[in-house]
Amino acid sequence: MATASVQARNSERQRTAQGCTILLVDDSPTQVKRLEHLLRAEGYRVLVCRDAGEALAGIGVTEPDLVISDVVMPGMDGFELCRRIRDLKEASQLPIILLTHLNDPTHVLRSLEAGANYFISKPYHNGILLSRVAAALRRDQGGCIAQNDGTVSCNYYGNRYAIAASKPQIIDLLLATYELAVDKNQEISKTQDALRRLNEELESRVAKRTAELRNTISELRQEIAERESAEECVRRLNRLHSVLSETSKAVVHIKDRQSLFHDFCRIAVDHGCFKLAWVGLLDQTGTVVQVAAARGTTAYLNGVTITLDREPTGSGPTASAIKNGSFYICNDFLNADNTATWHERGREYGIRASASIALQQEGRVIGALTLYADKRNYFDRPQVELLRQMGADISFALGNMVRDDHRLEVERALLEETSRRLQEREQHTQKIEYLAHYDPVTKLPNRFSLMARLGHSLELAKRCGSRLALIFIDLDRFKNINDSLGHHVGDQLLFQVAGRLLETIRSADIVARLGGDEFVVGLPLIRSNVSAAHTIGKIQHALSQSYYVEGHELSVTPSIGVSIFPEDGETVQELMKNADLAMYHAKAGGRNNYQFFTQEMNQTVQARLVLEGDLRVAIERGEFLLHYQPQIEMSSGRVVGVEALLRWQHPVHGLVAPDRFIPLAEETGMIVAIGELALKSACRQLASWLAAGLPPLRVSVNLSPRQFRQNNLPALLLEILRETGIASNLLELEITESSAMDNPAEAILHLQGFREMGVELAIDDFGTGYSSLSYLKLFPVHRLKIDRSFVKDIDTDTDDAEIAAATIALAHTLGKEVVAEGVETEAQCRFLQEQNCDIVQGYYFSRPLPPEELVPYLKNSPAPALLPRN
Repeated sequence: MATASVQARNSERQRTAQGCTILLVDDSPTQVKRLEHLLRAEGYRVLVCRDAGEALAGIGVTEPDLVISDVVMPGMDGFELCRRIRDLKEASQLPIILLTHLNDPTHVLRSLEAGANYFISKPYHNGILLSRVAAALRRDQGGCIAQNDGTVSCNYYGNRYAIAASKPQIIDLLLATYELAVDKNQEISKTQDALRRLNEELESRVAKRTAELRNTISELRQEIAERESAEECVRRLNRLHSVLSETSKAVVHIKDRQSLFHDFCRIAVDHGCFKLAWVGLLDQTGTVVQVAAARGTTAYLNGVTITLDREPTGSGPTASAIKNGSFYICNDFLNADNTATWHERGREYGIRASASIALQQEGRVIGALTLYADKRNYFDRPQVELLRQMGADISFALGNMVRDDHRLEVERALLEETSRRLQEREQHTQKIEYLAHYDPVTKLPNRFSLMARLGHSLELAKRCGSRLALIFIDLDRFKNINDSLGHHVGDQLLFQVAGRLLETIRSADIVARLGGDEFVVGLPLIRSNVSAAHTIGKIQHALSQSYYVEGHELSVTPSIGVSIFPEDGETVQELMKNADLAMYHAKAGGRNNYQFFTQEMNQTVQARLVLEGDLRVAIERGEFLLHYQPQIEMSSGRVVGVEALLRWQHPVHGLVAPDRFIPLAEETGMIVAIGELALKSACRQLASWLAAGLPPLRVSVNLSPRQFRQNNLPALLLEILRETGIASNLLELEITESSAMDNPAEAILHLQGFREMGVELAIDDFGTGYSSLSYLKLFPVHRLKIDRSFVKDIDTDTDDAEIAAATIALAHTLGKEVVAEGVETEAQCRFLQEQNCDIVQGYYFSRPLPPEELVPYLKNSPAPALLPRN
């Protein structure tokens, strides 16, 4: 029933609000905004005046149905405004409601005296205010009307009540009700005060608990500091154990006192991580300590003189150890009184503690070994015990040396040593002779021996009028085996390759290793090129079979280049150069094949040299520029990014294709400077677009393998982002799959560093390399880009279609987006859309555009019909 009554009242208020205008008079913007929002929500038309004078001047023009006014206003207050309105002939019957924070009952009387219809105290209830507004506007229903018989007739929401009371009685009732409301407000204020006190108590408890937590955290920090200090002590002790161990080895193997001293100092600095270690020996007078050996920050000793019978040096740590015949520990070097002479020098070289150990020889002190550390209180009791033991070992070794000097067998030992060294020298001579002509890994002739044997064979071929074939062999992807399994595995693989080559060729043929994974085979006295081809086929077949090294099954293939005497050269050098060139053409042709040298290859080399020369000055001339190809989001048809593509505007040849100069730049190392230029240009162009009002757009920049491995790349990126002011997530770096898999562990570290900077990452040309899923899931990249070679025939070749679909599914499983490159037809686009590919780019949407053409494209070019539109 109550709900029905409320709904009836709301419906009644809304009917009353239709077509009614209410004038608000209030100097408080906050109160006006609240009232205006409340009344407009009910359907009233609301006018606003900031003061009473403005309201009086506008009543005749606006003709409101109701006035709601604040009482307290600058100039004319609400009571006076009410009187003035009642004096206006055209507004004498206009309903007026007064609002105020004042809660004195006399203000009720003043409002009635001024002619107000209602008086509402702040803060008011929204429902009460709306009810009063509706009642004031229902003038046709009478509201409250004084009858001729003295009674008052009240119409309250459609119900009429006749109150037989005099006007003073009604006013008394009104005042009593208002006083009751004031009492209720006071009770509410008291309740609010109690709540505020309760809140303050709660805040006090929270502050107390926070202080307790801080104390706990402080205790934890102290515990951690103590633990770290203990761990540091353990590390120091371990280092000193290492020093003691190495010292024991030196004592056993070194028989020369001076060498022993130098070794002690080296061991102390290299294994014990001391700042400085030095040995001081007493001179003939037995009073002056002279430096015999030192290692570390030896500049500290420059100009230092220690005299035992002179102060203050006679009381220092080294002198004290010598005088006591034991050791002396100074754990606060910069504050100890007996080190005052060296305080300034110690501060300069970072010395904070020292330990001096007396050195004895046959019971006589001959000097001291002094160690310096860079931390106070460095030497604790366990370390002091180890130092004492080390001093004893050194003294024992010195005593042994003296005793050895007196042994009668010294001469025989020297003779035996001389004989042994002569034998070793002979062996070394033979070994040097062998190494001068043979490779130590494969046991094949080396370059020196190869050139000599080829020279003899070439002279024989010239005399006999026969032909000579020179075969240059390079193992494909051998570097991957070396990097992943280690050089020892690579060496064993090379040894097996050498064995297979020896089994394949004739006994009169020549086999040698040039270095790395390069081999040379010489075929003298061949009848024709066909004979050489038969031998090359056998070599290719033999080297392509699987290898087994330390439990690993390995596979490498050869790229082979061939030059023939006399067609391809008259000298060994020419034949070697041309065979090498042919081998590189074999690699460029896809590896695991062989190429005979041709004159066209030589012309290609010459053209390459010219191109390389032009490339070196292209950066200085500003000939490189960037074009941008849009990337379309398939779910919305929106351009979400662009790929920056490098172009070379050659002054003679025009635009040079990237596939002509990028490999050359990578090989010569110029790609690093070109890549840096591309990064800066792309980021500056993006900043320019953003400044011109374009919406945020991701720009993708390709990183070459050499550039990706640069250690200064993160610093360069930060500098570029800081200079251009663009957000890091608007820059995407693309690396090829082969770059990432060249050294996966290192690549993951590089990529994680870029991702922490906020830069987006993508694997380019995905599917053309040899990615391992175990590594792929660890790569912190955002996107995989399907190579255009798989996209080209996806609508006609089922294999390419299956590869593309599998790649998209794999990427989504790993939580990565997919970008398809080289989309040129509607059929390709539709297939990728069906496979839920995220982003596409290609000539179907746009060719790569110069910067000035991209802005019109973004503003005017619609999405293809099969894609959703913005």
